[in-house]
Amino acid sequence: MPLTAIWIASALIALIAEFYSGTFYLLVVAVAMLCGGVSAWLGASEASQYVIASIAGVIGVALVYAYKRQHPSTAAQPRADDPDLGQPVQILHASPAGHVRVQYRGAAWDASPVDGAALEAGATAYIVGRDGNLLKISSTQPEQ
Repeated sequence: MPLTAIWIASALIALIAEFYSGTFYLLVVAVAMLCGGVSAWLGASEASQYVIASIAGVIGVALVYAYKRQHPSTAAQPRADDPDLGQPVQILHASPAGHVRVQYRGAAWDASPVDGAALEAGATAYIVGRDGNLLKISSTQPEQ
C-alpha cells in the first residue's frame, strides 16, 4: 500500500473518531495527517512527510488552544432549555458553611445557595443553575 494511502486512511480514522468525541484536537490530528498525505503525494521523502505532519499538528493544536482561551466555555452558565431550572427542591439539611443537601426527583443532591439566604431544613428552594451535579439554588423562584 502506498504511503499516501496510509496517511489518508489514518486521517479518515482520526476524523471519524473526532465525530464521536466532539473535540477539535482530533480534527487537528486528521488535518496534520492529511498534510503528511499531501506531501507524500507530492513526492516528499518519508522523513519530510513526518516533519510536515508534525509541524502541522503543533501549529493546529496551538491555534485550537489559543481559540479556547479567547472563547471560554459557557458550560457553567445556565441553559435556557434546561428543564430543571425553576423547579422546587426541599431542603433536607443545611450547614452554616453553605453546604446544602436537597431532595429533588426522588434523590438527595448537593446544592449551593446563590443568594446567601439562610436556608432551613424543610424549606423550599428553587433551582437557578447547575455546575455539574451541584445544584445552584435560590430562596426565591426565578422568572421564566
